[in-house]
Amino acid sequence: MIHNLLFSSRTLLAALLLLSGMTCHAETSTILTIAPTELSRRMKEPNPPVIIDVRTRDEYSSGRIDSALNLPHDELERRLDEIPGSKSSEIVVYCRSGKRARIAENLLVEKGYTNIKDLDGHWQGWNVQAKSLFQ
Repeated sequence: MIHNLLFSSRTLLAALLLLSGMTCHAETSTILTIAPTELSRRMKEPNPPVIIDVRTRDEYSSGRIDSALNLPHDELERRLDEIPGSKSSEIVVYCRSGKRARIAENLLVEKGYTNIKDLDGHWQGWNVQAKSLFQ
């Protein structure tokens, strides 16, 4: 009887470990980074990425990347239907410096989006690149 109880406990523990590993793996998604120069090049291609600016409306109005959608990070969840394409479409997310973009990217992953890229340097990095092109 002790042998059967021990066997049942081991079997249960193994099953729980297996299931918890599958759950953790299913939720893991890699968010890649894209450089401003690469994004600039990709924007000129026939199938450019969707660009989402998660800053406030005022920040967006004061300057933005051409063709970027303004979906502030605190409104994103209820405005997901405004994102064109499918959940596997390439999406580049940026904010001023990175914090709000991480929040938005994590939400997108949670909602099943699979091709998300973080703009390296965000708006500040984009501005540095743009200024260097005109000097």
